[in-house]
Amino acid sequence: MNFKFAFVSFVSVLILLISSRCSEENNPVIPPEPGSSIILYSSFEENGNSSLAGWNFNLDSSLIAFTNDTPPEGGNWAVTIKSAWLIPGVNGLYTTVKIPEGTHIYKLSLWGKHESIVGSASLLLVKPDTTIFNFSIQITDTLWKEYTMTDTITAGAGDSLKVNLFGGGSQLLTGTTYFDLCKLELLE
Repeated sequence: MNFKFAFVSFVSVLILLISSRCSEENNPVIPPEPGSSIILYSSFEENGNSSLAGWNFNLDSSLIAFTNDTPPEGGNWAVTIKSAWLIPGVNGLYTTVKIPEGTHIYKLSLWGKHESIVGSASLLLVKPDTTIFNFSIQITDTLWKEYTMTDTITAGAGDSLKVNLFGGGSQLLTGTTYFDLCKLELLE
C-alpha cells in the first residue's frame, strides 16, 4: 500500500473520530418537527440571510464561505468549503442530531458540486462509547447535482447521527466544494 495514501487515510479517520468526541455543547441538537420525517434540513440561510445555524467547524473556519451560486430551488445562499492541504478532515462542517432507538431507514440528500478537488459528505452513528462510519457521498460533478444515499441504522438510547461536509484535500491542487439543501430523513 502506498505510504502517503495510508497516512492520509489514517489521519482522516483520526480527525473524524476526534471531532465526534466533542461535547454536546459544541454539537447542537436540531430536533425533528412533530409528525415530520425530516430530522435535519439546512439550506444555509435564515430569513434571507446566509446562516450556519446548527453547524460547527472542523478545525479551520477560514476555509468556509457563502455563495449566491445555488442549485435549483436553493434559495439565495449555499456554503463553500475550500480544499485543505493534505488532510481532508480539517476543512469541513458538521452537525449532530439525536435519533430514536431501534432499527430505522435514514436518507441523506444534498446538492453539491466541486471545482478541482472532489469533496464529500459522510454520515456517522455516534454512540456513547464509539463512532461508526456509515457511508460517504463523493461530490464528483462540476455542475450542481443532487446526491442521495439511504442506510438502515440500529440505534440505542442516546445515539445520534453526525453529518459531515468536507471540501477535499490535496498537496498540490486547490479547489472548492459547494453544498446546499442538506436533508436527513427518517424514512421508516
